[in-house]
Amino acid sequence: MSEEYQDNHPNNHTGEQTGQQSTPTPQNPAPATTPQQPQEAPKPKPLPGSVFIRPGIDDRPDYEKALSPEDKAAVARLAFRTPRKPIVASATQAETQVAQMGAEGSPAAAAASVDAAVPDMSSAYVDMRDPVVSADGQRPTPAQVTRLSWGFAAGAAASAIPWAAMNLVALPAVIVRLAANRLADSAGPAANPGPAGTSTVSSALSSAWAMDLAIVVIVGVIASVIADAFVSALSDRTRLEMGRRTPWIIGGGIISAIITMILSMVAHVNGIIVLWALLQVGYSMLTVPLAAAFSERVPDKFRPRVVRARGIGQMIGQALGVWMGAVGIVLGGPRIAFIIAAVVFVLAGILPVLVWPKEPSSEAQTRTPMHVDAIRNQFRAPRHAPEFWKAFIARVFVSAGVGLTNMSIWLIAAGLIFHDWFAQGNSAPLSLPVAALVSTMALATLIGSAIAAFTAGPVGEYIEDPRYLSAGSCLLYAVAMLLPMVLLNVTSMVLFAALAGFAFGLIDTFEQLLAMNAMPNPLDAGHDLAFFNLSNACGLVLAAAAGAIGVNAAGSLIVLFPIAIVCMLAAAAVTLAMKP
Repeated sequence: MSEEYQDNHPNNHTGEQTGQQSTPTPQNPAPATTPQQPQEAPKPKPLPGSVFIRPGIDDRPDYEKALSPEDKAAVARLAFRTPRKPIVASATQAETQVAQMGAEGSPAAAAASVDAAVPDMSSAYVDMRDPVVSADGQRPTPAQVTRLSWGFAAGAAASAIPWAAMNLVALPAVIVRLAANRLADSAGPAANPGPAGTSTVSSALSSAWAMDLAIVVIVGVIASVIADAFVSALSDRTRLEMGRRTPWIIGGGIISAIITMILSMVAHVNGIIVLWALLQVGYSMLTVPLAAAFSERVPDKFRPRVVRARGIGQMIGQALGVWMGAVGIVLGGPRIAFIIAAVVFVLAGILPVLVWPKEPSSEAQTRTPMHVDAIRNQFRAPRHAPEFWKAFIARVFVSAGVGLTNMSIWLIAAGLIFHDWFAQGNSAPLSLPVAALVSTMALATLIGSAIAAFTAGPVGEYIEDPRYLSAGSCLLYAVAMLLPMVLLNVTSMVLFAALAGFAFGLIDTFEQLLAMNAMPNPLDAGHDLAFFNLSNACGLVLAAAAGAIGVNAAGSLIVLFPIAIVCMLAAAAVTLAMKP
């Protein structure tokens, strides 16, 4: 063995050579017994394009960790406080005004499937926002959408029942009784049988009815217009935990019920005028926030569904209101009808709040001071809009023609069809024929409105120009009013009610299309629609004044039908004068 090998091989180093004692090495060392770990299969690389990092979102660093305290202080110096946006007035919301228009018009227009494009610049479809999120920032679940539908349907029905019971039955019956008693005390019997084979009422009594009813209606309309403006502005500025619409709806139902109970005990026309004006305030507190809540709580995607539900509820509520008022008259006179209306008013303020989901709190909304412009701007008419004014005037004539017969239907049935009801003392048991006729007419109107709701859509698709549809419906309403003039009996009155309900449903549906097309500026559509809704009030004032003047001049209630026919023909002529 070479010396070089001996020096380099480690086994040839002895203890003497290294100066250390060597440790003997075993000849056959035992192998290690550590268990072998299973090896994971290698993961494949992601395909190109399968992992996408959104710039500025996924790769954004955590500034709380990435920035130093000096950097954070510098950023804080650059920050500024963004002021809160002012509240959006409900008087300028297009959907709110459309809901108000449906509440004041024919329920068939709301229940119909005609697509009236509302020029709403706040709609989610305009700026690509989520259409299932409501204007108040809520995303309702399917169950909550169903509750919203039932809530607005219940609110529409419950608010229409007492209003129809008082306007069409209880209030005219009270005015009839007070006028007859006043004339009887001053000039003897007020009702005198006419010539043989006829049933008439003395001209003095007819004039007294018409004049008293006209004063009550005109004062009530003026009070309603003013109350709507104030309630709309005040409810917008309500900051409470329970929301800004809920307390007004509940309070409106309770206040309306209290005033109605007091109204049932009044035995003088002047007291009725004052209380009827106060009742408009309570009713505005109930209905105006209900319309505003519709545009705020219902997402855009589900609005057609809720609109139909609300229209059906209103349609049923109007018929039920006439029936309940007639039953109250038969059971105990107008006072029982007023008591029934008061009870339903309370339900109208509570039912919607209980059925739909809880309204979100309004405490966080900005404080907006009340200014006179919030009221005054609601009565500002659009300028340089001739087509809008044509639609407005046509709506005034339609409202007048319909109001002439609706507000006097109890007087017509009692004074022209059943004269003996007055000749024998105007007592509750003798009012059964009049109540039966008015109730049957309400059922016929409901059937006619339902038919109009189902046929308006197909008719609108077949005839594209709504001017001809609206004008033709006005002519149909005029033909319906010819029936009582030609043959004045129970059958003609029922046929008139059915045909008039069908015609008015079509008129209201297609007039809404004309109103949407006549908007001068889509950015101001909400304000313009609010002004357009004043046409209903102007029409009722015109109907009350024209009816009182006509009855005083002719000495009979039959003159109401030709006046209404003239109004409908004027509405048709103005509608046809509009540009396509």
